[in-house]
Amino acid sequence: MAALEQGGFHGCDVLVERVHDCRLDDLRALFHAGDWWEGEWDDSVLCGIVNKSFAFVAAIGPDGRWIGMGRIISDGVSDAYLQDIVVLPEWREKGIGTRIVEKLLSICRDAGIGWIGIIAAPETSYFYRRSGFAKMNGYTPMRYEVPVHR
Repeated sequence: MAALEQGGFHGCDVLVERVHDCRLDDLRALFHAGDWWEGEWDDSVLCGIVNKSFAFVAAIGPDGRWIGMGRIISDGVSDAYLQDIVVLPEWREKGIGTRIVEKLLSICRDAGIGWIGIIAAPETSYFYRRSGFAKMNGYTPMRYEVPVHR
């Protein structure tokens, strides 16, 4: 477990660590903050996001509440994708998102994963460039959605 880092981030004490527990209220707040909330998602879906990701990282505020999160989707061997990077609005601009990304990249490097991707919203690409990500020229992000009936 990482030590609590004090100061350096506008005076806030925030722990960024890999977690395995499913904290439903905190997850819902973060998914709402990212504007990703799917009203149909039940508790098992949210807990599956935490438990079935290769790694799930939470930024934990001084009161113990999750104030940020991010995860890695990967086979754990060759490729990985960063997903669901978000910080609650009142905690943004304090370096917490950067720390989440750095922690996720460190987990990938420690596992020997050499190819790490992300599909970033256009308005956030500057943020990921600061961590070393670059546009993949010659590639087009695509997706296929299967209707899910829960």
